[in-house]
Amino acid sequence: MMQFVIGAFFQRIAGLLLLGMLAACSQTPLAVPASGFAVNGKVNILQGNRSDTAQFAWLATPEHDQLTLSTPFGSTLAELTLHYQGSVVSSAVLNRGDLLEQASNPEELLMRLTGVALPVSGLRWWLRGLPRPDEPFSRDGEALLQNDWRIIASDYRNGTQPYRIELMRDKLKVRILINQWNTAVP
Repeated sequence: MMQFVIGAFFQRIAGLLLLGMLAACSQTPLAVPASGFAVNGKVNILQGNRSDTAQFAWLATPEHDQLTLSTPFGSTLAELTLHYQGSVVSSAVLNRGDLLEQASNPEELLMRLTGVALPVSGLRWWLRGLPRPDEPFSRDGEALLQNDWRIIASDYRNGTQPYRIELMRDKLKVRILINQWNTAVP
């Protein structure tokens, strides 16, 4: 019984994180930035009275992105890999232990598997405090408004990369706290 509860809890965390990352850009091809980056930290997803937390690592290269979600103790919950053909996502693969699913749209893949719509396609830019270049956006003070998401990047410790990102949409709030940035990914 305990294993089922823990598994369901972490499945919910993975789904919620991916929901916040996916919903913003579900219809537009994902462009790849010229250079890569690596980042790790914690994500907290608040939906109604429920709050879930997970650790994450994001590796972005011109060829692919890899998002790994883990428990606070380091056990991998899920791994999402986005592959590119030129500047367009050609496939997304979600690996959740014994379940491996593939699709051309990462948002739909995660929604189908977890029931949560996270804006994964937008996070490539939003993690860096930037708007997604192929989607319209506006500003409201310090907030970036894009694809019905309100994105606030803050805590620019080194002056160039944010260490705190908040995504808000309807009754869903995703808080991302960055532990470490590496913009010199091979």
